[in-house]
Amino acid sequence: MLRRPHVCLFALLLVGPWSLARAQDAEPEEPPDFGTGAGAEILLTNNGFGLGGYFSIGLGEVTSLFVEASLGAGKDEQELKFFRGFGDGFVPNKRNYLLMLPVHFGIQQRLFREQIEDNFRPYFHLTGGPAVGWVYPYFDDRNANDVFDEDIDRRYDVLTAFPKGRARFGFGATVALGAYFGTSPRTSQGVRFGYTFTYFPDGIQLLEPDVKPPQQRFGSPVISITFGRLF
Repeated sequence: MLRRPHVCLFALLLVGPWSLARAQDAEPEEPPDFGTGAGAEILLTNNGFGLGGYFSIGLGEVTSLFVEASLGAGKDEQELKFFRGFGDGFVPNKRNYLLMLPVHFGIQQRLFREQIEDNFRPYFHLTGGPAVGWVYPYFDDRNANDVFDEDIDRRYDVLTAFPKGRARFGFGATVALGAYFGTSPRTSQGVRFGYTFTYFPDGIQLLEPDVKPPQQRFGSPVISITFGRLF
């Protein structure tokens, strides 16, 4: 009779930790969106579509460092495209194309972690950093007057004009609110809404000089759809 309590206590010591470990393993794993990972972005701005990629480094359960780069067009707000026939489009008074490549560094901070279920994880996004602008001509300015002459000059398409461009350097920032969806511990998908701003100190001549001076500031609302993989 005196040995039974010792036997039960010994069995409890052996089985207890093993049972606790199994119970912990059975608990669903929280999606670590704010851990380390990488992915792609589809961007929609006032200037059209853009593509990008990102890399994140987790600093805890609710914060991550964030690095992202994207590629998209820059336009003047006065630009308006007209069509004379199928595929024959032109923009009046346009002087140059602009392609922008911002590289931003910043943070993502999860919001309301204790109040909202894990299948919807809102966050605050703030990034900033350098930007490269590639400026290339909209038309072949044969008389060098910075004005398109219908009888003399010819318009370039985007691909033909691209090698004739030159780089411009600036900086910018993006501030946004977004959310991740789903419960997968290895994949990450979400959407965010924000505003992106880019500044070029030397200015970029997008329209003909007689119409508008070089533009330094470029800003637009931005919608970003993200797809990623967590490590």
